[in-house]
Amino acid sequence: MTAYARWERDGWRGVARPALELDVAAVARMVDGAGRASRHARTLPVTAAGERLFVKLYPAPAGWRARQAFRASRMLVAAGFGAPETVLVARRGAAGVLVSRDVGGEDLAEAIGRLGDRREPAARQAKRRLLRLLGAEVARLHAAGFVHGDLVPPNVRVSGDRLVFLDNDRTRRSRLLVAVGARRNLVQLGRFVVPGLTLTDRARVLDAYARGRRLSRRRWRRLARWLVAKTTARRCAIDRIPEATARQNGFRELMRSGGPFDRAGTGRRSA
Repeated sequence: MTAYARWERDGWRGVARPALELDVAAVARMVDGAGRASRHARTLPVTAAGERLFVKLYPAPAGWRARQAFRASRMLVAAGFGAPETVLVARRGAAGVLVSRDVGGEDLAEAIGRLGDRREPAARQAKRRLLRLLGAEVARLHAAGFVHGDLVPPNVRVSGDRLVFLDNDRTRRSRLLVAVGARRNLVQLGRFVVPGLTLTDRARVLDAYARGRRLSRRRWRRLARWLVAKTTARRCAIDRIPEATARQNGFRELMRSGGPFDRAGTGRRSA
């Protein structure tokens, strides 16, 4: 595991990879002005010494999340999972900054869409392998005691034959949390309409997850019913789809790429 040294500059204090060459204060100002905004942070890719990095700035009072993401990613890696390598984590007052190496690969949804758009048998098999890997890896994550804080497709990268979990500032390791809340990771993954992803593909992910968690057929079916209900509810709440409309059209139509409820596609019906 990467060694870190104490680091302090321009009021920022934390730990860093010894060979890091980066003007953190200047980069933090850039991120604050131009970074992609999320709920608790702003993120910007930068290049330093020929290396592509991602700088995530947590404005006050969310600075503690930088250290939490650092710790969670190290725990994931130690347990055999893919997570970004941090090269610096620091605080200045109640603000925080996290600098990580680019993990490369593809966004999960982009990988599924690319394979789903191709008709040759090899692409179909590759997509099915990826979906089985996804279900099995989430099962392994939960079996190891982890619950990811926001397991949406953009926070999963496909790098070769492995998955890398991003955005770990809310990831926790707790058997109690797994027992009471792990299922919500499946809802987070499943509530998006993904090009090339069929209802059968969704069942493949769930089947691989159930196998990894050693669920009985009865528990598998109960989990499937629960997921359909919760995923439908989340889509209705987030995309403002009337519940009666969702029930009338059914889950398959609700989640169909290019269908009337696909906001990224041609359909934009909400009532």
